[in-house]
Amino acid sequence: MGKNLEVKILSGSANNEVTNAFYPDILPIDPGDTITWVNEDSKMHSVASGIPKAPEYSGLFFKTGNIDAQKSASAQITDLEGHFAFYYFCEIHPWMTGKIVISTAPESQPDTALPIVISHTTYQKGQDIIVTGKVADDYAKISYQLLVYDQDKLVDIIKGHFNNDATLGETIHTNKLDGAKYTLKLVYGLPTQIASTSFDLKNTSEHKIPGWIKTEAKLWSSNTISDGEFIETIQYLSKENIIDSQTQIGQSKAIPSWIKTNVSWWTDGLISDTEFVNALEYLVNARIIQI
Repeated sequence: MGKNLEVKILSGSANNEVTNAFYPDILPIDPGDTITWVNEDSKMHSVASGIPKAPEYSGLFFKTGNIDAQKSASAQITDLEGHFAFYYFCEIHPWMTGKIVISTAPESQPDTALPIVISHTTYQKGQDIIVTGKVADDYAKISYQLLVYDQDKLVDIIKGHFNNDATLGETIHTNKLDGAKYTLKLVYGLPTQIASTSFDLKNTSEHKIPGWIKTEAKLWSSNTISDGEFIETIQYLSKENIIDSQTQIGQSKAIPSWIKTNVSWWTDGLISDTEFVNALEYLVNARIIQI
């Protein structure tokens, strides 16, 4: 079953007051998806496939009809054979243009193996998501858009330019996102290339540390048990997926003494379980603590 994807007609579009009248201005879709244009402007609009310079082909593939202010209209593109992209415009305000790209079309497939990469498939709310990637060298320095979807709903667009070596690096802050399954879609180039990846975001309330861990932590912070014994506790948290470790469990090593301060704050109730887990994840993945 296809998705229902939205494109916003932004306020001020009819007066040519915005750089891009449609949000997003390039929309990746899959076969079977329905596109709904939501008119947030104060004027009526009418969306049709085609380009203003070739009015004889206007509406050949889809046409919404008039969309009153604060209303919406939908269309589904059924004739996809032999096509990988569709331009469209507003027949009333022809400077308003957008593009739809078929994600599954051969022409839309990236030229490199890792155009978009994230470290994990599951994150906790509050964790930053580091997005990296490498596209073909021809795309160095050109612009891209990173679309963030909560299932069918577009929640953010991050715009940037590829580095000189055609790599990218972006950070997604999850503090204001709800727990859900998200899809990232990287849109770039001409012809437009589409790359995607997905992750699950879990609410921080899901961090539940067994009570005996706090007892062990208190014993370690008071020098009652050794570093090695406390590292076994951290290894347990990693094995149970309470902390998300990117490193392999190996031979125990010493822990810097200053980390005992952080542990003491947690055992004394000065920081939450989630803050303690996030701190441990950072220390482990930065190899400050080696487990």
